[in-house]
Amino acid sequence: MSAEAAALRRPFLIPPNLKPLLLLLGIAAAAAAGVGVVLWSQEPNYSLLFGKLSPQDAAQIAQALESNGVPYKLDSVTGAITVPSQQVHDARLKLAGQGLPENDGGFAVLSKNSGLGVSQFMEGARYQHALEMELARTIANLQAIEAARVHLAMPRQSAFIRDRRSPSASVFLQMKPGRRLEPQQVTAIVNLVASSIPELDARQVTVVDQQGRLLSSPGGDDELAARDKQLELARSLEERYTQRVEQLLAPLVGPGRVRAQVVADVELSTTEEAREQYRPDSQIVRSEQSAEETSRNGTGPQGVPGALTNQPPVAGTALAPGVSDIAVSGAAGQGQAETAVPVPPDNVSRQSTRNYEIDRTVAYTRQPAGRLKRLSVAVLVDNQRTVAADGSINETALSSEQLNNMTRLVKDAVGFDEARGDSVNIVNAAFRGEPEMQPIEIEPVPLWERPLIRDIAKLLAGLLVLLVLVLAVLRPLVRGLLDPPRAPQASAPLPAPTDAGAPAQGAQGELVDRSIGYEERIEQARALVNQDPARVAQVVKTWVGKDE
Repeated sequence: MSAEAAALRRPFLIPPNLKPLLLLLGIAAAAAAGVGVVLWSQEPNYSLLFGKLSPQDAAQIAQALESNGVPYKLDSVTGAITVPSQQVHDARLKLAGQGLPENDGGFAVLSKNSGLGVSQFMEGARYQHALEMELARTIANLQAIEAARVHLAMPRQSAFIRDRRSPSASVFLQMKPGRRLEPQQVTAIVNLVASSIPELDARQVTVVDQQGRLLSSPGGDDELAARDKQLELARSLEERYTQRVEQLLAPLVGPGRVRAQVVADVELSTTEEAREQYRPDSQIVRSEQSAEETSRNGTGPQGVPGALTNQPPVAGTALAPGVSDIAVSGAAGQGQAETAVPVPPDNVSRQSTRNYEIDRTVAYTRQPAGRLKRLSVAVLVDNQRTVAADGSINETALSSEQLNNMTRLVKDAVGFDEARGDSVNIVNAAFRGEPEMQPIEIEPVPLWERPLIRDIAKLLAGLLVLLVLVLAVLRPLVRGLLDPPRAPQASAPLPAPTDAGAPAQGAQGELVDRSIGYEERIEQARALVNQDPARVAQVVKTWVGKDE
């Protein structure tokens, strides 16, 4: 190698007194990095202990964990506390034994000593707040609800009945993502709140979700509330009939191969009817009254009773032997009857009054809303599919007998009434673009998401990083500091400069005149670059390739 080339690649030499210091610094840095990697690989996985804690509860729980020697991490943004996964249950048991986390409301606040001088108003306010918190916690235990708040409006009761006002309540619900409440669940919440407050009517409870939708039905008997209830009744009736038909036919044609739609014509108006009916052909004697009057014509015996005492007695008649007084008096009577003047007959008057009761029927009928007037059922059934021996799928239409059997089944399922005007129509057609319904399979947890596998992978990654650090960083550093510098080697001869004062070159390209200074060598190198830049570039490229 020429002197000009040697001047171009003059190496940077480390002073001998700095090599031990650099060696120690490199070893210390590698050791620190290795220790950090090992600690990171051995660090346990943290799991959530409690989330969404208030600052007071978080401080108390952190202090309790420190006293029990349990490591933890506190998220300052969400207020969540995490502990190692292996110690989650033990930490919860220890905190529960100390009464942590404390209830930030409910009836637990009543157990605290409020001290002296607390007014009755504050006691009532504390009791109402505790009642609201307890109701909110009870409602939040439902699966579809994430959080709940209850507001009670309880007016002060008056001693006069006419001045008393009933309480009311408002419930705010925060639903879980993708969840909603059924009408029966909303009604259950309303009844729960109404049953917990004395004299609270269920119509005075309002339920609202986080999107501002009114979940409870409007109170009162206004037309809007009645209309909503009637429409909801019609929809629920149609859904019940639809599910009943699909569940009945699914085992015959297969799941997903039957579609049913039901239209229920429901009477949405309330009908009241009063009827009074008479039957004249049916008469019954209710009461009867009869009277009879008898009168006599002509003159009878007159005068003052006892007038015969003023008449002279009749001469007596001697009786023959063997004749009694009775016979004589009878004979005298007959004689007198024959010679007596005839007496005219009596006048008799009879009167009768009968009261008849006609059959009378009085009926009052009230038909409430929701009466089913007519039912229309439409069912669409897919073709029957069979698998051949070669694996191909063949579709065949259902026969008339099968359709008739399905029609009878559907009629019995929905309570078909021909007099009511119900109709059932079943059509067989091939479904197009309908994917096969596959059973839902629960995918197992991937191998890399299991805690044990993650710990092993973490440990192996730490060892791998440590090995790469030793082989790629520490070893070259120690070798570079301990090995002596190598002598520069010639890669290619360079042409001599053209000016007359340049020194001559030997056969191997070495300089003949070694007495020239450093500045002269720089000038010679610049002259070589200007004279043949391609060759100089080749020399530099060779040096870079050999890492000299």
